[in-house]
Amino acid sequence: MNKRTSYTKNIKIHSVTISSIFEIGDSSHFTPEANVLAVQKEGGVESDVFPFEKYDIFDRKYTHYPIKRIVNQHVHHHKKNIHVNNVDILGVSTSSLAQIGSLNHIDANARIKHIRILEE
Repeated sequence: MNKRTSYTKNIKIHSVTISSIFEIGDSSHFTPEANVLAVQKEGGVESDVFPFEKYDIFDRKYTHYPIKRIVNQHVHHHKKNIHVNNVDILGVSTSSLAQIGSLNHIDANARIKHIRILEE
């Protein structure tokens, strides 16, 4: 991949949360991981305990699937630089990346278990 320099005038990001990154510059690897247990309880909150070990989604082996596609392409950059006036991002969340620059490899993993406890 031919690398180019990016020029950005203004960047506005409201929030970056839960194992996420906003990066200006080039990176070799990005491997964020997030285990999230989201509990919504109707009628208020008590001091209930919800251990990760209780839910098998957090213990499962992550399967890496090999990339089998080979795409032959020819890219011609008409300009040696990338110019952007404004970037406006509402949110970057749960093992994700907002980046101005180049990245060689990304392997993001997010496991989320939602629990809703309703009153009878």
